[in-house]
Amino acid sequence: MTKNVSAKEDVELVAKMPLMSAPKETKSTKEPAASTSTAILRSNGISATAGLINFACGMVGPGCFSVPISFKEAGLWAGFTLVFIVGFLSVYSMHKIVNCSQFLAKKNGDQTLDYGEMAEAAMLNSYDWARKYAKTAKVIVNACLLGFQLGVITVSTIFAVEHIIEIWEFIAAAPPPFSKSVMILMYFVPQMLLNFIGHMKLITVLCLCGNVIIFAAIALISKELMQHSWVPTWQLPAIRGVEGISLAAGALIYSFEGQAMVLPLENSLKHAEDMRGASGLLSTAMNLVTLLYAFLGFFGYVTFGNQVQGSLTLNLPNSVLTVTIKALLVLKIFLGSALQLFVVVQMLLPSLRSSFSKDRKWLHRLLPYALRLFLMLVSLSLALVVPNLTQIIPLVGITSGLLLSLILPAFLDSIVFLPGFKKQGEMFKFYQKLSINGTLFVLGWLFLCSGLYSSIVEIVDNNNDS
Repeated sequence: MTKNVSAKEDVELVAKMPLMSAPKETKSTKEPAASTSTAILRSNGISATAGLINFACGMVGPGCFSVPISFKEAGLWAGFTLVFIVGFLSVYSMHKIVNCSQFLAKKNGDQTLDYGEMAEAAMLNSYDWARKYAKTAKVIVNACLLGFQLGVITVSTIFAVEHIIEIWEFIAAAPPPFSKSVMILMYFVPQMLLNFIGHMKLITVLCLCGNVIIFAAIALISKELMQHSWVPTWQLPAIRGVEGISLAAGALIYSFEGQAMVLPLENSLKHAEDMRGASGLLSTAMNLVTLLYAFLGFFGYVTFGNQVQGSLTLNLPNSVLTVTIKALLVLKIFLGSALQLFVVVQMLLPSLRSSFSKDRKWLHRLLPYALRLFLMLVSLSLALVVPNLTQIIPLVGITSGLLLSLILPAFLDSIVFLPGFKKQGEMFKFYQKLSINGTLFVLGWLFLCSGLYSSIVEIVDNNNDS
């Protein structure tokens, strides 16, 4: 999926309180529901309904049109099953992140934590040996977020260029006179100029306009899928090999990646407890998103079979209506790239500025633009090396996406809660959590290694063929 980060970052963070440098002693170290503190209430927070809309809009973006690729890689029924498995693991890991954050907030005082800060606080409030690695944990999480965000920008660039090529072919009735690599370079110039915008409110307004485009495109594509003739399911492979399943898992993990927006959203809610529970905001939104992905993935694959492309929109027959939708999607992606990069710049800029003297004002004014240019050049290089949606999406998902959505939540959940269980003598809960998180941690690394190997092999084979 071209990831839906543009809408995700629309959630506004409230002011952050300073982190504790050492853990407090409490009578209970059970999971957040059992904390001795009262429920977190923020007077200026948003309602659960508004939070649900924000989260759903954040999860549903142009990337939902790439889910059928996972069915093609894994096989029809393996892909269908994998959607629900990855969806369940994603929401399960999101709950772990929320539980850790709320437990630490109640233990240290009502503070708002992003993913990296939560990792740091988790280490500070855990075993003695873990405290000295608190800064390292924050750096690792932020590095994964940075890698994923740059991957999102790369996917967005390729998505936009592939649709521009389709639009060109419809208007000119001929392929463009430039290669795909040249088209990527041409697209980079206006994209870079747009990314020099540093005004958050303007960027957010531009991105919010794109949400209407996404849902209009989903409605149009759903209509096409229902009216189109279908390939009989018995003529499609039910399951493929391990490599295909690994690639499919990577693509789906990319599609379901929403861990980076969970804590900003939780921090913005009036009642933080609304995030949790089987009928809470998180579970409700993820259930709806999973059903949408399963629908688009299944019917997209049975409609177009093995001819399905990196995005369902590329399979649509060219007409005035479909080309208009493609043009609007390109506009949405183009405008959204500014917000995606804004988030990365805001993450890196403070530490970079601290490295230079405040007296060098000209350098501080120049630094944001230099950083934006550098990050965009990194993204451009990746797009030129892997200019294919079916290859870049699994690669991003199986690396930084898997670390953020499965491996790190399992590790941090153990770091936060295991010391308390052991101290209270609740050894059943201790070993239960240790076994579950240990299994997720090991499976995550196995999938990462196998998926990364499969992605590299496919990229190399494709380059050799071309």
